[in-house]
Amino acid sequence: MRRDEVRNLPALSSAERELIRSRREALVGGGLLSAPPGAAGVPQHIEKSWRRCIGDKVPAAATDIGYRDPGDALPALRRAAGPVFERLRDSFAEVPVAMVLADAEGRIVMRHVPIRRQRDVMDRASAAEGFDFSERSIGTNGIGTVLIERKPVLVRGPEHYSTLLEQLTCAGTPIVEPYTGRLVGSFSLASSLRDVHPLMTVMAGDIGRQIEDRILDEAGDRHRGLVRAYLALDRVSGPALVVDDDTVLANRPGLAHTGPELHAVLWQYLSEHATTGPGRMRVPLADGLHDALVEPIDEGGRRAFSVRPLPHRAPSERRSGPRPPHAPLHDDPAVHRELEVAVRHGETLAVTGAAGTGKLRTALRALRERGAGDPLVAEPQLDPGWFDAARSATSTGRAVIVRRVHADPVPSAAQLQALIDTGAPVALTADLDAADDDALAVVRRVATTVRLPSLDQRRERIPALVRATLAALPEPESATTLSAAVWERLAGWRWPGNLAELDMTVRLLARRARGRIVEVDDLPDELRTARPTSGLMESAERDAVAEALRAAEGNRSRAAAALGIGRNTLYRKMREFGLT
Repeated sequence: MRRDEVRNLPALSSAERELIRSRREALVGGGLLSAPPGAAGVPQHIEKSWRRCIGDKVPAAATDIGYRDPGDALPALRRAAGPVFERLRDSFAEVPVAMVLADAEGRIVMRHVPIRRQRDVMDRASAAEGFDFSERSIGTNGIGTVLIERKPVLVRGPEHYSTLLEQLTCAGTPIVEPYTGRLVGSFSLASSLRDVHPLMTVMAGDIGRQIEDRILDEAGDRHRGLVRAYLALDRVSGPALVVDDDTVLANRPGLAHTGPELHAVLWQYLSEHATTGPGRMRVPLADGLHDALVEPIDEGGRRAFSVRPLPHRAPSERRSGPRPPHAPLHDDPAVHRELEVAVRHGETLAVTGAAGTGKLRTALRALRERGAGDPLVAEPQLDPGWFDAARSATSTGRAVIVRRVHADPVPSAAQLQALIDTGAPVALTADLDAADDDALAVVRRVATTVRLPSLDQRRERIPALVRATLAALPEPESATTLSAAVWERLAGWRWPGNLAELDMTVRLLARRARGRIVEVDDLPDELRTARPTSGLMESAERDAVAEALRAAEGNRSRAAAALGIGRNTLYRKMREFGLT
């Protein structure tokens, strides 16, 4: 449908509303194959949306709409829209029309409804700040459908997919960041059916353009400050970058250190770890953690950082000592050192950590470093005869890995010691946070423990891990690329399933994309609708809980006592922070 057609659609009569309702119900009830495309008798964008909703199994009588307190989300979008809303307050003071601003996922972040009658209508439809009005949440509407169509949309009464919205008419328009073309949200005008105005779509489009103009003005001021900082930095030799929450400026040498997949990780890392003054620190760049000189920049109250990557030390400058293995035992240097010491001294190793952190893979690497090429992997929970099989293997010198030592039935210390006493290499894996005191005692009695960090504790590794997973896939999956917005979501997700969850997610996206660019809409629901990454307070709280658990060697009662909280509160915090 052309834009002028959208503008000139008239209000619906009672008979037209009933006809549209019956056509919608027939398509929903009969399914996608009950009528050929274009036969629903409604505007094309409405029928396309209905069909998407049916395919996504959106409930036609939605009662439970997703909600999240918008808080201070999207400050740039709200800052741009605020003066526009304020300027129009008087014009809309006596008009029964609501102004609604939503983010790029369809969540309402601002609403202005001056008339009580209209406010009641909006509240009954849950059209208020914090509610999810994406198509997948509530079906065809003037917010979610706009974001998918990326063009102005008018949705009248029963053209809405959900019966909850049938009493509303909504004219929406996309809001696009002018200097990047990135979709950042939508603006809508909503009214009751009886209060519909023939120029609603025109007015919504005009107000949307005003918000885009404000975004451009603000970006101009901010980017001018960034450019000044960049020009000052570019006078020095060597690579240089200037980073804020949505921009990276780099000189030619600096380009080798960055990329769209790194911006979100780098910005988050700097926001959480950089000090208030200039200093040297390791930051995530294209080649992994890299030494750099980092200095905060304050431009008009907005945070930004200058980053000057330092050259790697030449081999002759490195400290002398034993040469490390050709391949690291783990990509975290501290973990690698612990593993290397245990391997060098021939110790029985217990690789511990949460589910999905790569315990089995790390144990295999450690045993191979000791010359064990084909270890037997024994699982007491799955194989009642595991001990006989393991004892038979070790009696011939074959290495053995005993998995999930924390889970019932817990192997006895005597069983494990019997395997170790054969002299064959033995390794264990366990989640000590999930272990009871008996299991903890068994592990500590027979093995040296090395704990693997969760992926959430080393999110700076996400770009390298994703690239490695993609590179290992066959064509055309290996040619899949991710948009900058998708990299941002991956960097911000807590990854409770750790490496296993990341690996599965990347493989799923690559299998579906088959070489094309993955966009936000392609992500699984939990990633697509995820909350923004936590701030410094939440990050500090999570680190405190994790450190208490480490200090208590996984004993939750002691960790709770050290933190001054109850055991139940500790469990809740562990689940909240993905530490279970």
